[in-house]
Amino acid sequence: MGKWDRDYYAMLMYGPPGAGKTTFPVSGMIDIMTGEPVVREGTPVNARLIQFGRESNPALRVPDQFTTVKGKGGREVSLRFANPSLDNMDWLNQFSDVMDSFLKAARQGTHLDLLAVDGMSEFDLLYEEVFARQNEGSTDKFAKWDALMRDLFSIMQRLDPEELGCHIVVTARVMERKKAIKNSAGKEITSGDPDYMNFDYYPSLRGGFRLHFPHYFNLMGYMEADVKVFEGKSQEVNLLHIVRDGDYFVKNQWRHLWTAKGLPNEIVNPSFWQVVDVLDSLTGRRFGATTE
Repeated sequence: MGKWDRDYYAMLMYGPPGAGKTTFPVSGMIDIMTGEPVVREGTPVNARLIQFGRESNPALRVPDQFTTVKGKGGREVSLRFANPSLDNMDWLNQFSDVMDSFLKAARQGTHLDLLAVDGMSEFDLLYEEVFARQNEGSTDKFAKWDALMRDLFSIMQRLDPEELGCHIVVTARVMERKKAIKNSAGKEITSGDPDYMNFDYYPSLRGGFRLHFPHYFNLMGYMEADVKVFEGKSQEVNLLHIVRDGDYFVKNQWRHLWTAKGLPNEIVNPSFWQVVDVLDSLTGRRFGATTE
């Protein structure tokens, strides 16, 4: 255990559209059915939802208290960072400023319970397009990837549960394992992913940082929509694969405890605090009230 009264989890949820990736962290903030803020041990959950570009799910009706912060002069500042004109990196600088403010507050003893960053795949694509437009005509073909690597690394350093004093949930889309391309003579002309990546699907990020991304999380779940039969009726559900049992990458640092307890490899319609409570029960941790 570190400097807080509990340890915090860093989670990554990835999958195709409609799989419940955004719903998962939002369920830690509000009751998905009623929209009422979640209360834990008599204390309203102190959480924020950051989104990039067009990443959005208006059906969730997330209240402004979770999607804004107080800026200079007490004005409300949106936690959606976008640039529809694709002509500047102001959105990235604004995001960095907000993260610095969270870190500063945590060092002073005021911290969130949950911080969700929704849409790292969208961040990637937005970053690439703005960078390309700003550097049109450049002959340095590696400049974009080098810059993306640096900024993604910087983001992951800021998204440190120990420093922020809260749980972290990041979402991403899914991509297929990159396979080598060979010419008719069998010579490799475009390299594929490393051989140690013995799975077909993983979080969607371009560039070399995609190989580093999973190292920053102690729980990575693959989510998908599926149809299950309940009481004789077929219903569409969201599935969270929390122990690997397929061709998708799943990481669970508590897998040995999870499987020893006979817990299922997948959770139907998962909620954030449901997963936290199970992990707490396995590890002996407990929910810590905010000091705000």
